Amino acid sequence: MALAAPPPPNTGIENKADMWRENLNTHLICPDCQQNPPDLIEDNANADTICGNCGMVLSSRNISYESEWRTFNSDEGKGDDPNRVGEADNDLLTSSNAGTTIGGGANASKETRRLKRAQAAQQDNKSDKQLTSAYMIVDQWGERASIPTKVRNTAKTYYKRVFDAGQFKGKNIEIVLASCLFLACRQHGVPRSFNEMFGLTNVAKKDIGRNYKQLEKFLMADSKSSISKIEAEGGIIGHDHMAYKSTHSTKPDQLCVRYCNMLGLPFRVQTVAEALAKQINNIAGLAGRSPLSNASACTYFASYLFNMGKSTKAISEVAGVSDATIKHAYKFLYAEKDKLIDQSWLGPQPGTPALTGDVKNLPAAPALDKDKD
Repeated sequence: MALAAPPPPNTGIENKADMWRENLNTHLICPDCQQNPPDLIEDNANADTICGNCGMVLSSRNISYESEWRTFNSDEGKGDDPNRVGEADNDLLTSSNAGTTIGGGANASKETRRLKRAQAAQQDNKSDKQLTSAYMIVDQWGERASIPTKVRNTAKTYYKRVFDAGQFKGKNIEIVLASCLFLACRQHGVPRSFNEMFGLTNVAKKDIGRNYKQLEKFLMADSKSSISKIEAEGGIIGHDHMAYKSTHSTKPDQLCVRYCNMLGLPFRVQTVAEALAKQINNIAGLAGRSPLSNASACTYFASYLFNMGKSTKAISEVAGVSDATIKHAYKFLYAEKDKLIDQSWLGPQPGTPALTGDVKNLPAAPALDKDKD
């Protein structure tokens, strides 16, 4: 008689599969009142789940995976006031933002306002107050001049390094902030002239010019010191990203981009104005002149080349130079037009056939007083 083969060892896999199939039919029933399904009530205050029929606690210490919120108005019968519990730490301040902060706006109760004053008195940080006040000034300037946020943050970082090192103590804070913003604009390739910085910050040009050079020396020395300290401890540094790079004076081609944008000129006019500005050093009468006047003259030249001429008056309002200065610089460009103009600038332009370049559109230098608006 043949014996049957022994059953395979029980690995538990089949049982688990059977259990899974059985669990699909499992019903949640209150073990006390046998209600199926129970009417569940969530007690958020105690993190419990309660049977709504008999009051039995079915589960406790439930974990909420939602965003953390705090609210005071709901306790006072004023409706929900969802606000996050605290905020991320601000690296631009000296102290951490961790901990409980008493909130409440204009509609806060008397007790809430009293607690807020008491907490402010205990957590008073003069350094953070000074830094916050300085950052507000930078933001006001940035919004007024449409300076990008990343440039403002860089200016704030520069001031934070100066503040922590105790540099420029006793100096007017607006002079230091104007210098930080001036350098930040240069670092990000959106330079502002001294005239523009004076009009924006009301800080004298000579003060900005004197202070920004001292600031740049400090930033370079501070950057080298930080890198040397990290490398001495065995760290690896990306010099291209962490090392402070000295800035150079503003070039006319950098200003042409902004002038054309502010005047509403097409991108093709902007590129031609930039190309002209890059050839300034080859023109004896313009080499070494103010980049403002050179950029203005190049913008004037390019706009008329494509029959979209902007008057010297309109350009002077944007660039902050006089009409006579623009006309004088344009005379040198007009005299060298045959050498400066590239053949690709003439005729219908690729991508924008409605834009046509023609040397005949350029006003003769002696007749510049008859500009059209």
